[in-house]
Amino acid sequence: MTKRLPSLLPFILIGALSGCGAPSAHYSGTVQTESVSVGSQVGGRVVEVDVSAGQTLRAGAVIARLDPAMLQADLNQAIAQEAVAAASLRTLQSGSSVSAVAQARGASQSANAAYAQTLTGASARIKAARAALASARANQHLAIRTFNRTAALAASGDVSQQSLDQARAARGQAVAATALAKAQYDQLVRADLPGETTAARANAGAAGTNYAAISAGTPDQISQARAQVRSAQAAVAHAQARLREATIVSPSAGVVASINLHPGDMLAQNQTAAIIDTFADPYAYIYASQADLAKIRSAKKLRVTSDTGAGTFDATIEAFDRTAQFTPQNTETADARAVLVYGVKIRIHDPNHALLDGTTVTVRTP
Repeated sequence: MTKRLPSLLPFILIGALSGCGAPSAHYSGTVQTESVSVGSQVGGRVVEVDVSAGQTLRAGAVIARLDPAMLQADLNQAIAQEAVAAASLRTLQSGSSVSAVAQARGASQSANAAYAQTLTGASARIKAARAALASARANQHLAIRTFNRTAALAASGDVSQQSLDQARAARGQAVAATALAKAQYDQLVRADLPGETTAARANAGAAGTNYAAISAGTPDQISQARAQVRSAQAAVAHAQARLREATIVSPSAGVVASINLHPGDMLAQNQTAAIIDTFADPYAYIYASQADLAKIRSAKKLRVTSDTGAGTFDATIEAFDRTAQFTPQNTETADARAVLVYGVKIRIHDPNHALLDGTTVTVRTP
């Protein structure tokens, strides 16, 4: 820990004024703003980007939109299944009939067929994704070899700088294409296919149970049908939530700190689309000697002055470090104990968002 002493000496020297009879202690700190990483829980192809870096946003402002076609289709399917479940319940409540049994049989056969189709298509989709990944890796290998050869020729003056730049760009594109193919393959194998198979199996099982209950005429068939309706309603709510994820919005007011997204890009599930610096009050750390800790703890408010001239602000103490930032090898003398410093996190009240991240401030105790 002794290596941190040089970086903390300014804080110690400034704060030491409080021990010399000065009316208040002075400390230096650096402003740090709160930020959030925004993305989508579903991922997909970007069709629209509505913001740029440095833009001020209100809470709920649209950042980007993903292609909603597949998600909308899932919602339509869930709504249709809810309608079937509701119709089955109405039929049972009015008395079982031949048509109700036939309808349940058809729903069960349809669900089983959909499950079988999911299993059959899974292998083909995995094979296609694996082939795409292998092709991307082959292209990457070729691009790297081509770049290496071109670089060697460029070094001896046998090819132009333009040829070398083109080879370098081709290598970068090939590496990016391989990374995308790998992400798509992983998404398919680890998330999409397991989720689709589980949902199809559950739907087939539920439809089979419903058909058996209706055809057998068991006393609890209405209760089972009601459960099917609730399950279908939950599926609709889930599909609606996934569709909402196609529109990426800012969770709070703030400024776009960074965004690297363009129409046509593939955004992976839970991948960061943008970073938003929120308009929450910023904070800073000051470092105080152990002799000043009691005085700082008793302070109700601190005064913070921006070194850039942005103004003076009130601040409150939010947290104290539990351990010293610098510990001498020998603390038996008063001089050695004096260099023990502790980090203090302060929250700065900045309603007009005047303080910028990374700027320095001077903090005064009463």
